[in-house]
Amino acid sequence: MSSASTHPLPFRIHLNELRYRFLLILGCLTIGTIFGYFLHDQVLTLLIKPLDQPLYYSSPAGGFDFTLRLSFFFGMLASIPIFVYQTLEFIQPAFSRSLKHSLLSLLAASCLLLLMGMSFAYFVSLPAALYFLDTFSNAGVQSLISTIEYFSFVTRYIFGFGLLFQLPLILLVINTIQRISIKTLMKYQKWVVLGSFVIAAVLTPTPDIFNQLLMAVPLIILYQLTIVLLWIVNKRSTPAVIDTARK
Repeated sequence: MSSASTHPLPFRIHLNELRYRFLLILGCLTIGTIFGYFLHDQVLTLLIKPLDQPLYYSSPAGGFDFTLRLSFFFGMLASIPIFVYQTLEFIQPAFSRSLKHSLLSLLAASCLLLLMGMSFAYFVSLPAALYFLDTFSNAGVQSLISTIEYFSFVTRYIFGFGLLFQLPLILLVINTIQRISIKTLMKYQKWVVLGSFVIAAVLTPTPDIFNQLLMAVPLIILYQLTIVLLWIVNKRSTPAVIDTARK
């Protein structure tokens, strides 16, 4: 065993590594934002498609500010894989040996879950929320939606679902570092249900139970699927652990 693996590295080394990875992520974000500026018309078309009506700004610089927000939004989406990979690389010393060789698989799984969450938000939850909010309009009350308010509304939905869909991967990584008891996960199910509805109430700007169910139910289902996945993983690894102990 090498000395590097038996003695922890100085804090300064970790700080320098963290700064290097942060600058790398920042550089990718900047490049993605520049590309987003040239593609902001296409990004705008996708964002306002669920709304199906034009947006308005109320200040001379409102259009320019909105264009910058769209460009930055594209840059964030483009740099997410880099952010996830650099984060995994930074914390990989805490991983087991098998997990260290699976960083690319973790990255692919994280991006897939992110895409699933964002797609669910864009195609299912967001249109339902917009439809519900539009029911309050009538002949005397018409919506005049501003660019900034709509942008905040949409990004909260999209990124919120994308992050929440990372739950199975997070629990799987924690289970690899330290085994999680399936009984413990089952015992906390009622708190997961309660927490899912609390998160849904915070992230969804609509007070109706239907839109909260659209966010809470996928979280609850994801938690149940994660329990099944961890049960399979732990069951497969148990014989290997027993054989190692006997040797």
